[in-house]
Amino acid sequence: MRAQMVKWGNSLAVRIPRNIAQEAKLSAGDPIEIAVAAEGAVELRRVGKLPSLAQLVSQITPENRYEEVSTGSAVGKEAVEW
Repeated sequence: MRAQMVKWGNSLAVRIPRNIAQEAKLSAGDPIEIAVAAEGAVELRRVGKLPSLAQLVSQITPENRYEEVSTGSAVGKEAVEW
């Protein structure tokens, strides 16, 4: 399938046709890595999706939690009310 390079600000852009994006399982906002492969070839590689906060929090277990850390007594005029 052919596409056309267009100017986008100071950069260049190529629109990825819908059927190609669907086949590659790409959607708007997906992080990708762009690299120069062989002579004149450009590669797009999907970067692992960033986990949501909920996904990260769900991985917290008693085994991987840190104990409370003491930072010492107050030094200035800060008020710590826990």
